Amino acid sequence: MKIAFILPNYCLIDGNAGGVHIQATQWANYIKSCGHDVVEINVWGNYNWSSFDIIQFFYFGFTYLPLYEAIKAKAPNAKFICAPILDPHKPIWVYRLLSLVAIPKIKLWTEFSILRHYKNIFECFLARTEFEATYLTKAFGIPREKIKIIPLNSRFISSNVNKPKEDFCLHVSRICDPTKNVERLVDAALRYNFNLVLAGSSSIEFDNKIKKKIGFRSNITLLGRISDEELKDLYSRAKVFALPSFREGVGYAALEAASYGCDIVITAIGGPKEYFLPYAIAVNPNSVNDIGLSIKKFLDGKTFQPQLSAHIAKNSSKKNTVKLLMTVYQGLL
Repeated sequence: MKIAFILPNYCLIDGNAGGVHIQATQWANYIKSCGHDVVEINVWGNYNWSSFDIIQFFYFGFTYLPLYEAIKAKAPNAKFICAPILDPHKPIWVYRLLSLVAIPKIKLWTEFSILRHYKNIFECFLARTEFEATYLTKAFGIPREKIKIIPLNSRFISSNVNKPKEDFCLHVSRICDPTKNVERLVDAALRYNFNLVLAGSSSIEFDNKIKKKIGFRSNITLLGRISDEELKDLYSRAKVFALPSFREGVGYAALEAASYGCDIVITAIGGPKEYFLPYAIAVNPNSVNDIGLSIKKFLDGKTFQPQLSAHIAKNSSKKNTVKLLMTVYQGLL
């Protein structure tokens, strides 16, 4: 098989640290390991589109608006797949309503109406959770039989999840992103006086805001962007990893942390619960008390490890993902 992977242009912002890029890279490597050819499409390339068996888009919307019909015309026999990376955080009716706002003749669209308008160009949709699949069906009218669930996997696997842990909570993300809810996480650390380490890209404005909030307190550390080796070290030492986001598809960093033996405090919104429960605590991201008290439970001795890491290894394994991907591709061809 020869497969084209096309990523949205916003992947330029976070590069290989972004969740979409990580997902696509993992899947590309899995497919290549099975002896197939994956071409990572970029704007500097010159491609014979008719040579592809499968053309797979990650995400949807404005970034692809000029491409769907143009590529289909050049590759009429290729099978089109969409991995929509939909991270819904509002009621289904909101997305359904937004998906109906479209006047194609005057090029009036919403991101979501583009997905609805072009849904029939795709033979298959690859969702990461049942939660995401439900939204694709009920908000966009995509038949459930066209949706396949492909679980994500941790990039990093620790050989020693029972390594002694240190008493701090870790959070890794693009911390200035409001949906990551870092300000409430900081408020929780200040209110309940636990050690919190924040790592990941940010902005000068956000860092200054957090530093002002922290003041002279010494229990919160801002590390900024770190290397993979530094990240693995933090995962191996942290007792708790917290991801109380307002919007989260799966929570890659939480998957990685769990595989290193961290206990997980995860958002109660969206699909992440499917990966971590019942071996984690799901919290209301609007509640500083819920976030803080849940983290404190783990820091004070409660644990779901090693059951959590075993649960993830069983249900979100590389072997399982490869098998599911190959079943989808071979089934289409």
